[in-house]
Amino acid sequence: MTLKISNNKLMFTENKDTFSEVVDITLYRYNSVDNRIWGILKGFNSHKKLSKNSILVSSESLKSILLANFRKEINRVESLHSSIVHKEATSVYFLWKMLEDLVGLRWVKFTLNSNVSYNRVVDIDDMKTIKYSVKVVRGTLRLFDVFNKVQLPLVNSILYKANILKRGQQFTVIKADDLNTKLDIFLATNNSSEILTPINLIMQEIEPYQTDNPELLLVTDFD
Repeated sequence: MTLKISNNKLMFTENKDTFSEVVDITLYRYNSVDNRIWGILKGFNSHKKLSKNSILVSSESLKSILLANFRKEINRVESLHSSIVHKEATSVYFLWKMLEDLVGLRWVKFTLNSNVSYNRVVDIDDMKTIKYSVKVVRGTLRLFDVFNKVQLPLVNSILYKANILKRGQQFTVIKADDLNTKLDIFLATNNSSEILTPINLIMQEIEPYQTDNPELLLVTDFD
């Protein structure tokens, strides 16, 4: 998943993301703002050290840190017209927008990269664009938020027959790619419109995260 700002428009998600719960973000040592954020995060008592250059921070802690240390910058950039935001936005702004958009976010993994030649500015269709990559590591797909009670029995039957859920099982943990593969295999021999429609809806829900191939908690309901 990539958050972008171009020189003529903002490109954040229009709908709030309820799927993403754990994401992975890279900060760069030789970017002054990134390095400052890293230093503050490392000095925060509640962070969990994963390795020398990798830590885990809760979304609530990250929000508190940003407000305590960068409130003026957040307010300043948010007050700018969208046509010039790309000239002023830093990691602080992207992290703040991420917290606003990913409403189910619980944890953020930060990794410090020492690559001197990094650059977040790229040309897309002759347009200067800042790309800020956020890798989704884990999320939850609640099928009762996608399908109504009348549709769920059929959806559950598909999941059982596709060997995604066992009989009587309401949830499972599975990689996004594996879920897609199992649904594709089942669809190859069960390609009626009745089966195709719910399978396509499930695939559409996870399509935005396909590049990241996150681990997902798949939850359904029997009622």
